Amino acid sequence: MERGVKECCGLNFKSVSFGELFLNKTMLFAYVLLAVGLIGWIQIYGLRFGHDFVNVKDMIGVDADNAKQLALAMKEQIFGMHHIEEIPRTEPWGIFVAQYTYLLYGGSALIFLTALAELFNLHIAHKASAALMTLGIALALGGMTSIASDWGNPLNIYWMILNPQPHSGMWMMLPLYSIYIPFTFVEIYFLMTNKRELAKKLALPLVVIGLGIDVAEFYIQGILFQLNEPRHLWTNFPSLWLYFLLTGMVSGIAFALIYAGLALREKEWYEELKVTLRKAGIVTIILVALYETISGLAGIHEAPFSTMFWGYVVVGLALPLVLFFIKQDFLAAILMAIGTFSARELFVYAGNAEPMTNRFGMGPEAFSTYNVAELEKVVYENPHTMEVLIIIGCVGLGIAIFKLLDTLLDVSNQPH
Repeated sequence: MERGVKECCGLNFKSVSFGELFLNKTMLFAYVLLAVGLIGWIQIYGLRFGHDFVNVKDMIGVDADNAKQLALAMKEQIFGMHHIEEIPRTEPWGIFVAQYTYLLYGGSALIFLTALAELFNLHIAHKASAALMTLGIALALGGMTSIASDWGNPLNIYWMILNPQPHSGMWMMLPLYSIYIPFTFVEIYFLMTNKRELAKKLALPLVVIGLGIDVAEFYIQGILFQLNEPRHLWTNFPSLWLYFLLTGMVSGIAFALIYAGLALREKEWYEELKVTLRKAGIVTIILVALYETISGLAGIHEAPFSTMFWGYVVVGLALPLVLFFIKQDFLAAILMAIGTFSARELFVYAGNAEPMTNRFGMGPEAFSTYNVAELEKVVYENPHTMEVLIIIGCVGLGIAIFKLLDTLLDVSNQPH
């Protein structure tokens, strides 16, 4: 065993100092992003729980006749104030969910592609799979933190635990993530374990089960979005899970290329990994382009959704495809990462802000969903600054999680 390495449960843990673990350049960069996010978190929780309205002395000893009105006023103040900008009536989801779908699906798709490469016994997968799966789970956890920043979601989860409702689309997320996340760590463990004989025996069934869980994760997420009342052509499209998988692959490949370009350039197998990711990028971009063409999403003309759509198509798909063919992979990955976030904004905002279908024969659903007096062509509000700060902090959290695991377990240098 190498000097400075300790074995535990078949894994090699590096013996590193506090400074090496917490004060390296990557962690310092992550701290900057987390500090930016902390400003947003302090602001949003201050509005939620420290507002003057909540603390006024007149609330103490209120008489019974006014108790109901007081309760309704507090509920409106804490969970529905318009200027707090956290899922108001005119913005049913918001940028928190855009970030959630961006990092979660990108990370999940990266795990899916890595498991697929392992299943087909690609030579490069044996060298990079532990690092890429770890990157995928770090991204997914960063995305989950984003959506948890809206306090409505943790409270919903709390009540779903107390009152299980398996028929609920939101409730599906509890068993989904209770299986998906732990099993991903199991996959990573067996990719890294020193118990080689056991790992070899379990490798194939683990990868097959992992792929099944990955597909189930996208499928259930597709059902979850389809069960939400606000509907448009995104959520009505019959293969929504396929949209999540394909566009997530574009994001996941972008993250992998960026990581490889920053951290793996000195590896003797870097060029092989880059070529493999480039080929995967070309294939997935073409598949996504076919999906968008068939589903007819180019019909979105209202601003700002038209800007989001064409930014996604040009920056996230068209330019990276050209750059891949001239072997400018790192720049292509940067544009893919930017463009696919625009795609997530488009899905979340436009998929819920435009007037909805008349599927019940009672008029457009915008009336009941948004509680607006008159039907508007587009109902949209820009995200609040604090929300933008928070999603930056969530990116920093994902980077920090990956770097901590990489420093302790050396996932970037796993021997195969």
